[in-house]
Order: sequence, then C-alpha cells, then structure tokens
Amino acid sequence: MIQAHTVKLFNDKELNYLLLKYKGVDKEDIAKKLEFNNKRKHTEMERLILNKLSVNNLYNAYRRAFNLQLLSRRDFMIADIKKEASIVSEKIMDILFSIGVSDKEKEIKVYLALLAFQMKIEYSYLLKKEPSDTTLKIV
Repeated sequence: MIQAHTVKLFNDKELNYLLLKYKGVDKEDIAKKLEFNNKRKHTEMERLILNKLSVNNLYNAYRRAFNLQLLSRRDFMIADIKKEASIVSEKIMDILFSIGVSDKEKEIKVYLALLAFQMKIEYSYLLKKEPSDTTLKIV
C-alpha cells in the first residue's frame, strides 16, 4: 500500500499526459495537445510520472492513479466495444491509405493501433473491478 506522503503533487500537464496515455492516444497527438517541443519529452514525462507514483511501468501507474483517485474509473469503462472497434478500424484505414509512407511503416503503425486497442480493452477490464473484486475466493 502506498503511503500518502510518498505521492508527489501532479501538475495538470502530467495528469493530462497520464489520462491521454491511458486512453490510447498516440504520441503524435499527445505532443500536439500538450505542446511538446521535442520527442524526448514523452520519455521525460513518463519517467517523472512513474517516479512520482513510485512504480516501474505504466500499468502500475494507472492502477495507482485509480486507487489514489487521480483518475476516475467511471471515465474509462468501455461501454461499447463496437464503437471502439469502429474507431480503431477507421484509424487503420487512414494508415493503409496514407500516401508517401512505406509498407513497412504502415505495418508498424497498424500494429501499434491494434496494440493500443488491445491495451485499452485489457485496462478497462482490469481496472473496472474494485480491488476486493479481484481477490480469489475459495469455497
């Protein structure tokens, strides 16, 4: 259990970054929304968030952020898988029909879009349960 004094204060940009990463927004869109001036800013921001939450990966950062009520669980329930699938399929179509991009780069972008979709579903499932709901009950 994390002690209250070990969590350092977050500014709006850090919370927005964590929120956008959880929602599966890609790095380019995050950079635009948060006005990052270089590519290293993502790494710096992630490292800062992980350090402030005293965790070693984003999954644990999300869990800790939910437990500390920095993020609201209700905001992240995937109510309509069909809608989410439609969004990711549109994104994939945009990637496949993009001009001036090599086939290899398209494959990588499609793969990353599918991974983001998978992570969103997994996190939604794992984080929608309260900690007491995830304990094994022996009957």
